Amino acid sequence: MKLQNNEKLLCVILLFTAAILLYFGWRLFWFLTDDAYISFRYVSNSILGHGYVWNPPPFRPVEGYSNFLWIVLLDIIWRISDISPPESSNYLSLIFSFLTLVVGLIMMLRINWNRKIRKYRILFVALLLVGVITNRTFLAWTSSGLETAMFTFFTTLWVCCCIFISPLSTLWIFTIAATSTLIYLTRPDGLLFAATTLLMLLLAFLKGKRTFGIRHLIATSPLLLIVVHLVWRVNFYGVWLPNTYYAKHTGIWPESGVRYALSFILEYALWFWLALLSFVSLLKLPVILKMFSGARRIGGWIPAKHGKSSERKSDPLIISITCSTLIIHALYYTFIVGGDHFEYRVYSHLILLIFVSFVWLLNTADFKAITSILLLVAFIIFSYPIPWTHWWLSHRLETRDETFCMRITVSEHWPSPVRWYAKIFDDLQFWLIEHFVCMRHQEHKICHLWQTSRFPSRAEGMSLPSDNYPVSVQYGVGVPAWVLPKINIIDFWGLNDYVIARNPYRQEQIRRMAHSREPPAGYVGCFMPNVRLVAPKKIVILKRRRPLTAEDIVECEKEWAEKVKRPRDAFMVSFGNK
Repeated sequence: MKLQNNEKLLCVILLFTAAILLYFGWRLFWFLTDDAYISFRYVSNSILGHGYVWNPPPFRPVEGYSNFLWIVLLDIIWRISDISPPESSNYLSLIFSFLTLVVGLIMMLRINWNRKIRKYRILFVALLLVGVITNRTFLAWTSSGLETAMFTFFTTLWVCCCIFISPLSTLWIFTIAATSTLIYLTRPDGLLFAATTLLMLLLAFLKGKRTFGIRHLIATSPLLLIVVHLVWRVNFYGVWLPNTYYAKHTGIWPESGVRYALSFILEYALWFWLALLSFVSLLKLPVILKMFSGARRIGGWIPAKHGKSSERKSDPLIISITCSTLIIHALYYTFIVGGDHFEYRVYSHLILLIFVSFVWLLNTADFKAITSILLLVAFIIFSYPIPWTHWWLSHRLETRDETFCMRITVSEHWPSPVRWYAKIFDDLQFWLIEHFVCMRHQEHKICHLWQTSRFPSRAEGMSLPSDNYPVSVQYGVGVPAWVLPKINIIDFWGLNDYVIARNPYRQEQIRRMAHSREPPAGYVGCFMPNVRLVAPKKIVILKRRRPLTAEDIVECEKEWAEKVKRPRDAFMVSFGNK
């Protein structure tokens, strides 16, 4: 849709204002997670010449990260600018978060606005930016040190390219291939987006009866990077999936995932969005069915009902496939994985898309302008009470004791007529947090500060000797792994350990997200741990009765790797080692 000069100026002003507000929101929620330092250690070992490994040889290489492109980016920045990952990561996340807003604005402007609200489209863009920038989950993941903001940007860009670029054009093919590849390289679940991209390309050419030429082949070439990465992973690590998958996945967990999803819906009043979706679906059902049955080719553009004849919208089947991909991704984490250890991290990329789709639904419903504006404002307002009440009650908690498994009772601070709503949310949150699911931003923020207060600086850690393979066993491995770069770390929960990640967990214990695996009895002792934190900031390396040799390490890992391949034997040794 062509913009007038005054609209272009307003969009620039909106983006400039959004950048300022985003910066202050980023500062307000700024934090680093202990888990982010896991990725930082892999970057550190690459800088030290060992490659992307947890412990350098003779230890087995393990892929204890699930954000390949993120660590590559941090690695390049460190090499070029001498800025280390803890210093650069959150600035990168801020940049990616702003770019996500830019893509959101582009998507809004490319909607085929109906005549009733067309002249108010800049106001809708402004309201959308307000809704996203004031969304607590979006703000929380503008920092953290993790790759979340980058994943959100690439996913949003993929959706934009799929829907708003003319299908079968070389640009469309290249952009959806490139963005889906970037999503995959950022997180392994991006493989779903790559598969969907191949499906859309196949259907587009079959339905369009087009010949797949050399230019199309070149346009799809970014997808080859996925094959290259998979081959490299198998060759370097010896497995098809990251080690984190084996450590975290202990079976499907819908009882957790459903609570995680319901908590998300209640916290941000997404029932309001669901109600509008249901209303529009029923209202426009005959039109939708006619639109699908009348679409002669997937590769074509379907004329818009409203507006100038030059305004077009993409094929409904492409929109359906794109949306289905997002739904399948969310359902996988909801019903299979059981949510996520972090606060709505696996739903965070949906925030902006929910607001964009809400506006699209208003536009499709053909409401009067004032009705559409009021409904969008109401949706934004309804999304505030729970998250900001929770933030107000939790952001002043600053000790580890106050924030460990932090449970905030929101309902006690709500008026009695609506307290029931917050009480449902509280009950969901309490169950989730007891199972280490949906752990809130403030807890991770304070955990990081607590960890850094206990361990020495990285400069001090670099001065420790690495002779005779010093070994330390850690429960929270992030910060110690970063500040002790020359110390070999055994990750008790198995995220960065091949054997522990595959050792059966004790089903009689309470199940906890990413904290259910334990070392087999005798496994840790095989490496003769001799590094201790004896006081805050003080690390000592004890002398062993006999040296630990490279041959010992290789033999230990080989022996125990064989044991965990035999489930019965592995289960028999899965007790102890607390």
